[in-house]
Amino acid sequence: MNNPLDVNELKAVMDALDFLVRSRREMIRLLNGMMEDGASLSISFMNSDDVAESTLLDVDEPGNRLLLECPPDWRGMIKRHSGSDRIMLVCVLGDAKIQFQSGIGEVVDIDNERALSLNIPEFMWRFQRRRDTRHKVSGLKITLNLGFMETDAEVADLGMGGIGVLNCDSALQLQVGEILSGCSIALPGVGQIAVDLTVQHQTSLRFPDGCEVTRVGCQFTQLDDSARQLIAHCIEALAVG
Repeated sequence: MNNPLDVNELKAVMDALDFLVRSRREMIRLLNGMMEDGASLSISFMNSDDVAESTLLDVDEPGNRLLLECPPDWRGMIKRHSGSDRIMLVCVLGDAKIQFQSGIGEVVDIDNERALSLNIPEFMWRFQRRRDTRHKVSGLKITLNLGFMETDAEVADLGMGGIGVLNCDSALQLQVGEILSGCSIALPGVGQIAVDLTVQHQTSLRFPDGCEVTRVGCQFTQLDDSARQLIAHCIEALAVG
């Protein structure tokens, strides 16, 4: 059993995890979304204001390759930044900003057109505007109903729209979009209230002392008025700075 984690120790970690995407399936989904939307990507060399624009042409998952329109002055940019071997790519997709790093790649010919070939990244950042404010809380527990079993977790942050939980079974392999029905939160002075959750992301985390936890971010699904009132009261009572 993992020991409870100090709330102050978790703050910076939790903020970073809210944005980090390591699931390859989710990254491929985001990349395909960029390609289908014809979304514009800005490309810049690290620590530089020199920015080029491009669009994603192909997501070759088996080949671990992305093909982008080659910026007109790409060779000139490479020459101007000859000491750099990394670039940053940024794209706005829906209500989120997607950001990832890559090597400078190579220019290839595809059907007599120049394209920029990059490796699919190992991780991304997704900075998504939330519709509700999440508050860090301490001393709150939730029981997740996985259908075939139940597992207890610590509530790390709570909002009117969703919840972030820690110390889940490290073997859990929840999928984005999976619905967990019949979960229950133990509210002080109230007892258990039933909630249904939709999984938004799952991230494994190892702390410097070797402690391993899994962080699961979820949205509430069809939260009724009574539960909403109780959660609002709980946030007011338990939220920490």
